[in-house]
Amino acid sequence: MSIIYLTSVSGAPGVSTLATALTVNWARPSLLLEADTSKTTQLIPGYLRAEYEHSRGLTKAALANRRGDLNAGTLFAQTISLGEGRYAIPGFEDVGGAYGSTPAFWSNMTTALDRLPHEIGIRELDIIVDAGRHRPSDARATLISQADAVLVLSGNTLPDSNALYNTIPPLLQMLENAGHQEYLNLVLTQHASVKGFGPSVYGPKELHALLGINTIETFPWDSVAAAHFAYGAHAPSKKSSYMKKLDALIAALETTLSSRRYVPQEAN
Repeated sequence: MSIIYLTSVSGAPGVSTLATALTVNWARPSLLLEADTSKTTQLIPGYLRAEYEHSRGLTKAALANRRGDLNAGTLFAQTISLGEGRYAIPGFEDVGGAYGSTPAFWSNMTTALDRLPHEIGIRELDIIVDAGRHRPSDARATLISQADAVLVLSGNTLPDSNALYNTIPPLLQMLENAGHQEYLNLVLTQHASVKGFGPSVYGPKELHALLGINTIETFPWDSVAAAHFAYGAHAPSKKSSYMKKLDALIAALETTLSSRRYVPQEAN
């Protein structure tokens, strides 16, 4: 089991889109956790085109937590199917519940996730977290600290780089406290209208020099391919630049996670 945590620090660089794309193309059984605390589900009205009623998800999990009953079983009861070996736990049903989620809830959620592979009988299950935007003093700190890879999505313009410069240090400190500072990587999305790198655009080498962290992949601006995972549009060609980069990112993550992945222990 591995936890892959996707977040951003500014703008809308496509966290939900990439989290969905990773989940449905992952090489192992996977579960998408919509853990964004700034909005309700993107998955149901987007990729699933409102084919599911929003009756399962984190709101029900939060109610179970208030009853002291949040465990692997009650958590799995909140899943919907994205296909064979693909699951999702939709986000909160209302913004108030999302904003009001507490560190205790996310800590108990992390414990339940640890037990989930045993609950469904799939030990090789990987968890892909759509966390939306990272916040100062983020309530999801326990989940971040337990992640086996933390991907920060960002555009590659100077304003994007400035946001990274001001937000990455405390996130790095949080991971360093957990002994996981090297688990943080950038995923860049190229600006739609700016070609190459220049005064207003930063590349991976420049960002490494500025922040001291690596870029694991740089995605092209491909709104047509991304629309499949964001809005349920037609599936893109496997030969598209977006899908090639997605395959490369999955391969890079699989290599990275092979030495970090763990098998949850049996309960006593």
